[in-house]
Amino acid sequence: MPLPLFPVFVLLVLLLGGGIYSWPAIRLSRGRDPVLTILLGLGLTVTATLIGVLSGAPGERIGLLVGGAWGLLLLRRAVGRLDRNLEHFMPVHAITVIGAIVFSATTAADTG
Repeated sequence: MPLPLFPVFVLLVLLLGGGIYSWPAIRLSRGRDPVLTILLGLGLTVTATLIGVLSGAPGERIGLLVGGAWGLLLLRRAVGRLDRNLEHFMPVHAITVIGAIVFSATTAADTG
């Protein structure tokens, strides 16, 4: 029996798209910037740090992950349009999560 696509889609949005942070961030900030961007960035920091810690990466590489995540978020804010903040945050979160997983895998290969 094939796996239903809806639960897979929901899981991808929650994990890759940063959906687990968006609802609380919108509730706390009432959707207003710059507080919304800061709260979403803090959630992104938690995600990047957890991926680094769980993979056993050294502290310097975890700092690089977190710095890269904030740099990407700030670059998106500086270059991108200022409306629809949440839709613009999803690609930043997805790129950071995928990059952190790849970066952690190379760290494990270097130290292992």
